[in-house]
Amino acid sequence: MKIDCAQNDELATELAKFLQVRNYSIKQENELVVVNEKIQPSLLEEFLEETNRTRHKITLVEPDSFLIAIPVSMEEIGLDTCEFCGYTSHSDLVQVHRRTHQAL
Repeated sequence: MKIDCAQNDELATELAKFLQVRNYSIKQENELVVVNEKIQPSLLEEFLEETNRTRHKITLVEPDSFLIAIPVSMEEIGLDTCEFCGYTSHSDLVQVHRRTHQAL
């Protein structure tokens, strides 16, 4: 099972220690923690509670992979979406793109 800590090496190190104390066999590769056994999301929730990471969320991205990250909206990172077709890019590029729909 893989747990991606979204480029946060400190989070991954703390998670690795948390799991080792609970007798899980782990391997840490930078921000990725690989666990030899299957783990439940509730254990990861417990980790987030114990480390007071209330903004972090756990997402199952594949049957054997979790992502732990702080969710952000597209607007917070400067992205926008065309309401006509779903094209996503930086806000200024989406504004230009929207004009192509008006020309059709």
